[in-house]
Amino acid sequence: MLGLVMETPELFARLLDDARHYDPTAHTRGLLAPYREVLLLQRAKYMSYEQIAATLTRHGLKVSPAGVGVYCRRTFDKAEIERMRRHVSAEAATGAAPRATAPPSVLPPLPTTTVTATPGKRGPKIARDNY
Repeated sequence: MLGLVMETPELFARLLDDARHYDPTAHTRGLLAPYREVLLLQRAKYMSYEQIAATLTRHGLKVSPAGVGVYCRRTFDKAEIERMRRHVSAEAATGAAPRATAPPSVLPPLPTTTVTATPGKRGPKIARDNY
């Protein structure tokens, strides 16, 4: 017990030094970035994070499903994945082999919807418990 008490200030100092010098982005900064287009295509084809991680691990890139999920959520928005899905389905319909890289100019634009407000008409009522 005495050895543990003597070591506590040193341990605390070492842990504090490690915490001060920790860079949270150091271990994930460049691991998946070179494979951005591959991951986008896999997400467009509805592959789960677990399936993507298993595929990358099979090819020698050790990554966890949680790491793939964090990267995909940070990098891709839903609109970009939907554009790639439309691009992949259009290529499948024409019989062409899907390409991993599709230039942004080739991807079709997202459909735009316009919401027109009726003048003088109020929106929905909010349910309240204190009436």
